[in-house]
Amino acid sequence: METNDRLTPANIRYLLTMKAFSDANKTIRNAYLADYLRYKKSSVHSMLQILTALGMIEKDHSNVIRLTEKGTDTAVRYQDYYNRIDAMMQKCFPDFHNRENAILALIAEIPEQDLESFAKSV
Repeated sequence: METNDRLTPANIRYLLTMKAFSDANKTIRNAYLADYLRYKKSSVHSMLQILTALGMIEKDHSNVIRLTEKGTDTAVRYQDYYNRIDAMMQKCFPDFHNRENAILALIAEIPEQDLESFAKSV
């Protein structure tokens, strides 16, 4: 991924959520994402436009959202980074239960090549 395509914590949260929906064979629609994430529909719509522009998602003729191959590959990689960092944080900070925002912020800030090196080393 190019440096100017670096994902934000919010981008990653959406991708991981859509991957989970997809893995569970759930239909992905704007309203479902808004309900699940507890965001306004207008905010979800704006983020989906960004993810479409990044080539991560596409909508079909009935407005069902699907991860593209790029979106799926990216979500799989970032889920792996997330899981590895989460496992480390559970060991180091066992009483810190609200790790999601911290992990998303961390993996959004670290260049992906460094995340890949980290994933290979643990």
